[in-house]
Amino acid sequence: MEAPGEVARSTTPRDPERVATALEFQEVASGNTQLAFALYQRSISGTENLFFSPYSVSSAFSMLYAGARGQTEAQMAQALNFTLPQERHHLAMRELADFVITDASAPTSGSGTAPAFHSMNSAWAQQGTPLHPAFLDTLAHDYDSGVHLMDFQGQTSRAREEINQWIETRTGGRIQNLLNEGTVTNATRLMLVNVLFFHGSWSTPFLANGTQDQPFTALDGTSHSVPTMRGGKGQYLRGDGFEAVTLGYRHDEYRMLIVVPEQGRFAEVEARLSPGFLTQLRAGLESRHLDIRLPRFKIDSTPDLVPVLKSLGMTDAFTSNADFSGLSSERLLLSSVSHRAYVSVNERGTEASAATAVGTAPASDPETVHVNRPFIFTIEHVPTRQLLFLGRYVKP
Repeated sequence: MEAPGEVARSTTPRDPERVATALEFQEVASGNTQLAFALYQRSISGTENLFFSPYSVSSAFSMLYAGARGQTEAQMAQALNFTLPQERHHLAMRELADFVITDASAPTSGSGTAPAFHSMNSAWAQQGTPLHPAFLDTLAHDYDSGVHLMDFQGQTSRAREEINQWIETRTGGRIQNLLNEGTVTNATRLMLVNVLFFHGSWSTPFLANGTQDQPFTALDGTSHSVPTMRGGKGQYLRGDGFEAVTLGYRHDEYRMLIVVPEQGRFAEVEARLSPGFLTQLRAGLESRHLDIRLPRFKIDSTPDLVPVLKSLGMTDAFTSNADFSGLSSERLLLSSVSHRAYVSVNERGTEASAATAVGTAPASDPETVHVNRPFIFTIEHVPTRQLLFLGRYVKP
């Protein structure tokens, strides 16, 4: 058996003839969108900001799903909206990753900085755990991953430090000390860690000298003076109780979609969030000449996904009833789920999220969109309509 800190990984070559159909690809993307809104509605808390990546959650749990069997498998499928048979699901997830991640890092021509999107999903297991070859095959072939083998029992603190260092190194220092003391114990047998990083420039930057302090009314009714940017190109929709606007990133692969409820109607509009609401919103967007006033903002969010997943029906995985017999002959349970997402939006662009918009500037007065109150925002990959990030900004 490999020593602690090493990685158990399949050496079996991937079959290039194994591909997902277009319908399977669409079904996985649709399931991820449903998961996004289910997680959002169960994670929002009072007057707190929220930011997370449903794409990262789905990717990481897909790896664990490869080892789930029986009732554990059924509960995971229901909670995470995994509707395809196991093998077809993993194929479709692999092809989705090829679109979302490869497109973001591919060389591009022309001016400006192309978006860079990095997604890291990793699995960690106690050394000596007998891992099934078929499970390792799925991780390697469809997720380009192995399983890090650690000595959680004998060197708990060191194991936690090594995982944190692995994360910090692969995020360029952006994510530090993700795992707090107590997250990793000598009883830990299996762990998932999800981290994402995105950096991209606006396709139409905000005015360099246009930022001024403006009032922002938080969800609790208090007023705050915040640096507010000013710019003007995107798509626009005025709906029942809200305005929506898109902001684009270089090379038209991604876009940020911002939904700004009318004063006093935030909870009402937020309650409508669903795949159907998003479909209708996209269909109604029109290119406009816009004068967008948007606050600079940052969110560093670590939502607790365990109670959320349990509320969705995924309960056995966290108990002695867990069945991960497709992963190992040893009885295992999921002991920890750690997820962190960070977003920083300024005049030049965004770290950790990206979006794109197509628009023209007709010879007329611009439509003013003043984002001076709480808003909801999504970041999506335009060709696949895959939601990469979802969040709310309700207080500075």
